[in-house]
Amino acid sequence: MISGKGMRPGDIVTASNGKTIEVNNTDAEGRLTLADALVYACNQGVFTPNDDLAKELFQASEASGEKFWRMPLEESYWESMKSGVADMVNTGGRQGGAINAALFLKQFVDEKVKVDAR
Repeated sequence: MISGKGMRPGDIVTASNGKTIEVNNTDAEGRLTLADALVYACNQGVFTPNDDLAKELFQASEASGEKFWRMPLEESYWESMKSGVADMVNTGGRQGGAINAALFLKQFVDEKVKVDAR
């Protein structure tokens, strides 16, 4: 529903981890949602009463064979994400859109969360 309460460029929102974000592009609202989802996921575990399901999920994560390639997290792009009125803006410069999105979302993953690279 259209109203005067919609997000506008220049708005500052606070994520669930307390970081502030200057909205400079309302078309990147998905990143804002993912940011809070990452904060939430960093504090959660897998709950299941089914030991077989838990084991199956672990094995699937190891053996899926899903093809992927590592994308660069070019830290120098972070300069374009800085804000004068918030911790960050929600979009960066014109180049590196996916990298900018990843650098933005990285701000919402607790540094204590480690990935076990085997």
